[in-house]
Amino acid sequence: MKRLSVFFSLILFLAMLVINLPFITAGASADEQVNVYDEQKQLVKSIVFVIGLDQYFVNGQTPGVKMDAKPFIDSGRTFVPVRYLGNALGLDNDHIAWESPRAIFKQPGFPVVELTVDSKVIKSDAAATTMDTTPLLKTGRMYLPARWVAEALGYEVAWDAQNQVVLCWPKGAEKPDVSNVLSYVKGQPVKQPPLVEQPVETPTTPEGSMKELFDKAKPLKGEPFSFSGWNFDQGIQKQLQEFWDSSGDEPIIQEITVDDLKPNGIRVSKVSGYVIHDLQVTEDGITVTATTPGKSMPKFYLVEEDNVVRYKGGGGYMGEYTGTLTQDVKYIHGSGDSFYITPDLTKATHILFEFGGELLNVKNPTYQGGN
Repeated sequence: MKRLSVFFSLILFLAMLVINLPFITAGASADEQVNVYDEQKQLVKSIVFVIGLDQYFVNGQTPGVKMDAKPFIDSGRTFVPVRYLGNALGLDNDHIAWESPRAIFKQPGFPVVELTVDSKVIKSDAAATTMDTTPLLKTGRMYLPARWVAEALGYEVAWDAQNQVVLCWPKGAEKPDVSNVLSYVKGQPVKQPPLVEQPVETPTTPEGSMKELFDKAKPLKGEPFSFSGWNFDQGIQKQLQEFWDSSGDEPIIQEITVDDLKPNGIRVSKVSGYVIHDLQVTEDGITVTATTPGKSMPKFYLVEEDNVVRYKGGGGYMGEYTGTLTQDVKYIHGSGDSFYITPDLTKATHILFEFGGELLNVKNPTYQGGN
């Protein structure tokens, strides 16, 4: 009888352990997330955005981190592009998803934050709050209200109307002193730092048939494109619009970085076999690795600040369906009054490829800012 009693006691203990195991596991997971979040708070002590300035400042460091867009005010709220806002607040690109009309911040240690264009609802770990504004789409890019996102991710936010500055810092921490940032900002404009020469890797031309390379490449996933908000040269705009009208193409645009082209490139055509595999930009020229049916370098446009488009290049013969070709900056011509002016490639924010109504807007890794 004693053995039977011990046996039943053991069975009861194991049953209680199994029942409570999910709660034990959940508690450990929650603690782990809190620890990560606390570490992140220690790293990002302050973030400063300045209206109209293409830099943001982390932990009081100057100069700031360059952006290819500037924060602006709409209906009394400051708006910042999705990626820059997430990066500034401590999230990496792999945990920032924006596919119109929705943006999601989902990084371990942070609340999961979700917003939708034209919706005033912001969700933080599924808890919905009504904002006094909505995310905006501007020239094909999504901009988010900085205060609402920062607060949802665990930051305090203050607005300095005199200096047109938004300051964010971790909740519960003392408001940081960012006087050095304000001093730096008041000294703007300043001479831009010289271009730091980066070692240029020799592009590797991918192997395979044109069809194989086309099938491997990622499709372009863009937003509807409109000339509104862009400053195209009239001749370039007319040429593109006439082509789209005659072909019936509804143009779309996707913004990416050079790293997004890896590993197999992105298709810039639904059916014609155009693939952009790699892009390199130096002060001296632009190098493109591509697969094209015509064996020629894809045509491209330089996008300057304020979405000015007046220079175009490409079209050189590669000799193979897949190849790499460099176009010297001297042969990237402007339109109209800019025809004889050699562009400064470090002032181009993007390199814009277009074929068949699909526009791939690649961020220029050597962009050095305005005048």
